[in-house]
Amino acid sequence: NVAMDSARTAIRLGAKEVIILYRRSRAEMPASAEEIEEAEAEGIKFMYLSAPTKILPKDGKTVGAIECIKMELGPPDDTGRRRPIPIQGSEFKLECDNVIAAIGQVPATDFIRGKLELTSWGTIKVNPITLETSSPGIFAGGDIVSGPASVVEAIAAGHRAAESIHRFLRGLDMEEGRTLTGTEKKIAQPENLDKVEKKKRTKIIQRDPKERIKNFEEVNLGYTQELALQEALRCLQCGICSECLECVKACQRKAINHDMKDEIVEIQVGSIILATGFKLMNPLELREYGYGKYPNVFTSLEFEILNNASGPTGGKILTRDGRVPKSIGIIHCVGSRDKKYHEYCSRVCCMYALKFAHLIKEKIHDCEVYNFYIDMRCFGKGYEEFYNRLLKEGVNFVRGKVAEITDAALDPSEEGKLILRAEDTMIGVVRRIPVDMVILCLAIESQPDAKELSRLFTCSLGRDGFFIEKHPKLAPVSTAADGIFIAGACQGPKDIPDTVAQAGAAASQALSLIQKGEVETEAVTATVVQELCSGCQICIPLCPYNAITYIKEENRAEINEALCKGCGTCVAACPSGASYQKHFTDQQIFAEIEGILSI
Repeated sequence: NVAMDSARTAIRLGAKEVIILYRRSRAEMPASAEEIEEAEAEGIKFMYLSAPTKILPKDGKTVGAIECIKMELGPPDDTGRRRPIPIQGSEFKLECDNVIAAIGQVPATDFIRGKLELTSWGTIKVNPITLETSSPGIFAGGDIVSGPASVVEAIAAGHRAAESIHRFLRGLDMEEGRTLTGTEKKIAQPENLDKVEKKKRTKIIQRDPKERIKNFEEVNLGYTQELALQEALRCLQCGICSECLECVKACQRKAINHDMKDEIVEIQVGSIILATGFKLMNPLELREYGYGKYPNVFTSLEFEILNNASGPTGGKILTRDGRVPKSIGIIHCVGSRDKKYHEYCSRVCCMYALKFAHLIKEKIHDCEVYNFYIDMRCFGKGYEEFYNRLLKEGVNFVRGKVAEITDAALDPSEEGKLILRAEDTMIGVVRRIPVDMVILCLAIESQPDAKELSRLFTCSLGRDGFFIEKHPKLAPVSTAADGIFIAGACQGPKDIPDTVAQAGAAASQALSLIQKGEVETEAVTATVVQELCSGCQICIPLCPYNAITYIKEENRAEINEALCKGCGTCVAACPSGASYQKHFTDQQIFAEIEGILSI
């Protein structure tokens, strides 16, 4: 890179012709590819496989020419690059006025020669993990160890050496838990990395080479807003917190504390409200819609962020390459009302899809918006009126399920577009509609840990993964476990007004228990006769309410009557007859039978 800098500086200072001599081929050249390309663009010539052997004077005073010899590549040397070998008889002269030698650097080790062990390259020999030299307690890093490298690598070596010194002074093992890649935190791996489309880096805007060689003004002009967005979208978001503390400075509420540590806190409560929410379906499961394959297929949440004034485009609706879309397709019920994925309706999709269509029309007046739906379910207050308003705004509604999204064009009008193939059931034909952007209204799913929470709080789950209420009409926020209530989308897909109403009901139910102070337990509960219990623990995993615990010291089971609902499962399963149900003992049941038979 020093040679590139020297050559580009020379041409800016008025040199008519600049030639770089290099004894290997371009493939072996250690300079940055960008530097080489920019030098070539500025008219600098490269003579590869050529090595200078002698500088020839002119009139015995100034430089007149360089004597060179042609080279060929032989076997690799210690650096892994193929060794240049002179070709006898290939000498030639290259006329020139000035010669700039860009031959690199050597480590300055004269002051330690004979005191520390050196490598064959003249650098200090160190333990690659600890950076300790041949003399215990002396550490080295940076260019004097690695040879010419970057500032970043020198800083990394400084961090590694500091860790080693810290351990050395405390008498700790300097190598324990460390590798050549360092002891830093692992980079978080993005999900579905194998399905991410690979894109080349967006080329930065540069000044014209013919103009930039006249002065030393900045060559790179940076990105336009559109190009910056295009480059930012290549980010895999695999980074983790680097403790730069910029978030602490930015947070006006002072809500961020980097010194906090994980702790387990036990809080005694009288009631619990489960409001664990939902998650959107993974769009990669629906390969027919091309999410992750086609850049301009967005999820509903991604479009919501894109449309937001604080989003990456400042609220402008743009495709991933920075264009204003002329046509947008919105697909309803993606993964909902589908026997392959989820049979239930996600309830909110229709209305937020209509909201998207309205916002698009508001910001891009001439944009064609297509809503692909199965049935329009506008059930709330003012919802039907909003639907009719969109019809007047010119939004297109296609009643039919989209079969696939493709970019395979059948005619010139489809070139560069995403093609949505769907059956329009209103006119009975299969249509191909080209658009610039697609928005997927994904199904609402239960949280991945819902099953684990249901076991922890003894709540039942439906086959769709959502919590089941005690009674759909009489106890819509209660669960089978007393004192545990549910609110929001953890009970099933619902809109914000419904969620708020249910949250209020759950809070009211929880407060009613707190105000009582005492609650009545079930009269019919199971109990264990201590003398008969053998401690076999068969009943414990069978109890659906987690009401039975094992007392190890006494080798017996114990039932918590506050949790027991008197289902009788443990009574039926107990092999020793130690468990019985209050008011339903064997003697009582036999007495009832005898009474009936005696009539």
